[in-house]
Amino acid sequence: MNKKMADKKKVIVIGGGFGGVFAAKSLEKLGRGVVDVELINNNNYFVFQPLLPEVASSNLNSSDAVVPLRQLLSRVQIRQARVMGIDFERKIVIVIQGARMTPVELPYDELVIALGTGVDLARIPGMSDHALTMKDLTDAHMLRTHVIGCLETADVTTDTLVKDQLLTFVVVGAGFSGVETAAETNELISRALRYYHNIKPEEIRMYLIEFAPRILPTFPADLAEYATKNLRANGVEVLTGVGTKSATSTGVELTNDRVINASTIVATIGNGPHPLVDALGLDMKWGRIKTDRFMQVPGHDHVWALGDAALIPLNDYPKDDPADYATQTAQFAVREGYQLAANIVAKLKGEPLKPFAYTSKGSLASLGMSKAVADVYGVKMHGIFAWLLWRGFYLSFLPGLVAKFRVGLNWMINAVMPPNIVQLRMPAPATRYIHFWKGDKVFEPGMLIDGFYTVIKGRFKLTIDNPETGEHFEKEFGPGEHFGERVLLISHLRTGLVEALEDGLLLFTAQKDFRRFARAFPPLEKYFRSYIDETFGGPDKAFAPGNVKDEKEDEHGS
Repeated sequence: MNKKMADKKKVIVIGGGFGGVFAAKSLEKLGRGVVDVELINNNNYFVFQPLLPEVASSNLNSSDAVVPLRQLLSRVQIRQARVMGIDFERKIVIVIQGARMTPVELPYDELVIALGTGVDLARIPGMSDHALTMKDLTDAHMLRTHVIGCLETADVTTDTLVKDQLLTFVVVGAGFSGVETAAETNELISRALRYYHNIKPEEIRMYLIEFAPRILPTFPADLAEYATKNLRANGVEVLTGVGTKSATSTGVELTNDRVINASTIVATIGNGPHPLVDALGLDMKWGRIKTDRFMQVPGHDHVWALGDAALIPLNDYPKDDPADYATQTAQFAVREGYQLAANIVAKLKGEPLKPFAYTSKGSLASLGMSKAVADVYGVKMHGIFAWLLWRGFYLSFLPGLVAKFRVGLNWMINAVMPPNIVQLRMPAPATRYIHFWKGDKVFEPGMLIDGFYTVIKGRFKLTIDNPETGEHFEKEFGPGEHFGERVLLISHLRTGLVEALEDGLLLFTAQKDFRRFARAFPPLEKYFRSYIDETFGGPDKAFAPGNVKDEKEDEHGS
């Protein structure tokens, strides 16, 4: 290493969102010859979050909302890795990278924390297990795939209750993300219905739920009222002044005790601190790292924070009022990135730092169907002109000329082409939690055996009747007990009914994974076979789990 390289200061930026990307880009430009910049991110791409609802609605391809970090930051060292911890005393960032998952220690001279926020839905029972979110590209793709799957099944089912549930969609939270997600999803469904001949437009139910008295609380009241009327005119049922009490796989319960049966729940609420940020032991408020006006973290001379993860004061004496701090929006994060980079370079050169100051240029929100609301420089607009402004603003804001061209071109093509309703399925998790309300059916006779259930909370009742022999069997299950062991022996249809006797929680394990684990661990398989004999009276019973010949897996366990 030559002397020039050795004299450079190492700056590590953690996080590849707006704040991290623009901080790294500005650092490389302003500090060329002074700093060596490295950006660490779990993905090798930057996600343009404002476009995620359009990805979910098929107006854009998944690749249109992302830009490879190595293309966007060609002069910055990019490291795709997961940050496990930070040692502030030793000035070390600890990451896990590669297939071997070996911890690697990375020393720094200056550290920039730009990790954004996480999702915390734990305060609403069942929401974290049953709601889709809209934080990253995977979320948008999952929502699109899920909605198309609901339409596919609803078009062919003969069960009216199942159809009603499949065609009911609930979006919880009516801020920017919630309103745009509801509007874009509703537009996708409306445009796709021409291909689903057994679904009528009036059978679709789209709900937008907001605890506050009105939607878009940061917008002027008259624009929020316009947005509400527009959404309702397009079939979205807007419910304000009511929150969500609980959620299951079959719907949501509201704080006014109303139950909405739905197969689709999207949560755009519950922003919380990023898990790593929460574990760092830094001084925090409202789930964000406290900084001074220069974006330095007090008590840590070489640590900086910006973006959604940081609480940056906009004046010297901020009150306990969010208005006195930088808002969690892309336009603020970009400006913070510029200023933070300038401050780091100034610090290294021994020059004075400049406090962060920025006034929002305004707000825009898409309502779908070529409509939007906008409040820009105090000028309020709505309708198609606001929608064109919304698209133009975000197109100009999108980093990279190639990304701008690709998004603009796709917008023009999709304006005249039918929506893409190809369903690219994603593998379901091997295990998952499922919440049930009292009276809900877990499964019933005639359903395909698909997995094994362990009771975590609540009580459940299994009932099996054989009309040919008159045999009847009943058993209740509580926490720590299980049912569905039949998946170990056969692939067949259910013969029993399981209902929730009270609100409860089950851990579901998919059939293939349960079989693999049990057969790889002989004592476990032996336990379940003995349990079946003892509980059901042996395989000679007509309703017993062993009354059908075992289906063996092949030598590869497939």
